[in-house]
Amino acid sequence: MKKNILIVGCGDVGTETGRRLQQLGYAVYGLKRTVSDEIPFPCVYGDVSDVESLSACFKQLPDDIHYLVYTVAPAERTEGAYHAAYPEGVKNCLASIDTHILQGFLLVTSTAVYHQQQGQWVDESTETLPTSFSGQKLLAAEDVLRNSAVKGVAVRLGGIYGPGRERLIKKVKNGCEINRAIPAYTNRIHRDDCAGILSYLIEMIDSEREVDSCYVGVDSYPVPEWDVLCCIASLLNINGPVDNEKLQVIRQNKRCRNDRIRSLGYEFTFEHYEDGYKQLIDSVNAV
Repeated sequence: MKKNILIVGCGDVGTETGRRLQQLGYAVYGLKRTVSDEIPFPCVYGDVSDVESLSACFKQLPDDIHYLVYTVAPAERTEGAYHAAYPEGVKNCLASIDTHILQGFLLVTSTAVYHQQQGQWVDESTETLPTSFSGQKLLAAEDVLRNSAVKGVAVRLGGIYGPGRERLIKKVKNGCEINRAIPAYTNRIHRDDCAGILSYLIEMIDSEREVDSCYVGVDSYPVPEWDVLCCIASLLNINGPVDNEKLQVIRQNKRCRNDRIRSLGYEFTFEHYEDGYKQLIDSVNAV
């Protein structure tokens, strides 16, 4: 039987995930806040923070939704917007869907749930005491899912790059200074691997493989930002960042391990950020 999948939040990652799941033979539907004609599967439009709006959306969808992939982005970077998008949005979706039919709920959060900022190594078992409102709201959404009756999986993504996500490339092109002596770590993941992990987890659940309740989604090379910027500069054949030891570095970030998703059998398309940025730069130059 063909399974029905609902992508809630059809941005870049959600749309690519849905496209991949279609190719695997699933029937994919989308739920999005704003109208778009670029979604390659049937889509309804509503607001996850508005119960009436969400109820109207679900009436337009099949009753038997087997998997839900939650990739919602907040409307703005405020505490209220994060609260509406995450704990409230997840609660509302769980209240609107038939949880007896639902076989899996995949929730995309981020490595912002970790409070470690001095270069410590973290994984799925590391303590999470976020001080930022974004991290707190994401963690609250994970708690909502964990305390529900459904099979829930939180996927904590690192710094996403890929088509339309070229922040570090622009940073190099504009010229930048870095205090190389105090490494500020970065954890990268290509958009294609974000979608790859999500679709792979659904395949695993659907094939009745044992799947954990949380996965960290980053590539295998957490390194100082200096290294990534120098790599990008080399690929662009331009000058790299300037070392400025006078720059104050308070936040060194953390280093995230991806051992759990790799041990499940997922194979990264871009396990090293150099390969991912090369592909991205080549594709931009080809346009």
